[in-house]
Amino acid sequence: MSAFPSVPFEAPSVARATASAVRRRLSGDYDVDEWGLDPDLISTFDPLFALRWSIRVVGTENLPTIGGALLVFNRRLGISEPWVVARGVRQATGRFVRTVGAPDHAPVGPVLRRFGGVLDRPDEVSGLLGAGQLVGMPMGRDVINREHAGALHVARVRAAIDRGCPVVPVAAVGRELGREWKLVIGAPVAPRRKAGPLAAAELVEATRAAVQLQLDDGQSASWWW
Repeated sequence: MSAFPSVPFEAPSVARATASAVRRRLSGDYDVDEWGLDPDLISTFDPLFALRWSIRVVGTENLPTIGGALLVFNRRLGISEPWVVARGVRQATGRFVRTVGAPDHAPVGPVLRRFGGVLDRPDEVSGLLGAGQLVGMPMGRDVINREHAGALHVARVRAAIDRGCPVVPVAAVGRELGREWKLVIGAPVAPRRKAGPLAAAELVEATRAAVQLQLDDGQSASWWW
């Protein structure tokens, strides 16, 4: 697996894209899709994301260029990881990630939807996968040890199993207060359509093990929290 550096920050092109997005917002000429994602808003804030997180992506070739896929990633506190995964994938492929876990109440929920957040509901995840979207699925939190992948239950990947979409293990390696992050993207796991409970459990275990292995390989030894 080869390493792919993060896309360089090109000030002129970013400035032009941001200025164009701001003009469209002022004129009202922008689109929001049926799940609430606002590409122009993301473009407007992208320079701030670039200042906050510097992301290197390993395994870009494992990200699908078309079609739906479930990106399963680890988290600790869960503040930086969803943003890091979404921006890293967008840098590498130009595709947006719809991250599961947005609250279903105002004002936070609607704001997060503009940036790609979606509800943690099977019907919403299934609809996104069926529409060919990339869906980011966070694992359970492990607040104590950042080197451990959290729990992953069958219910979290059920929509991918039902849709026959690949499950992609993603390790987000970094520190909550740090700027430097690395995404290690593993080979997709293709669930068998109409698979039984045992096959589903095997898929979940294989995905969790892959994330853990990627964390082990990508993590630098350090005492720092």
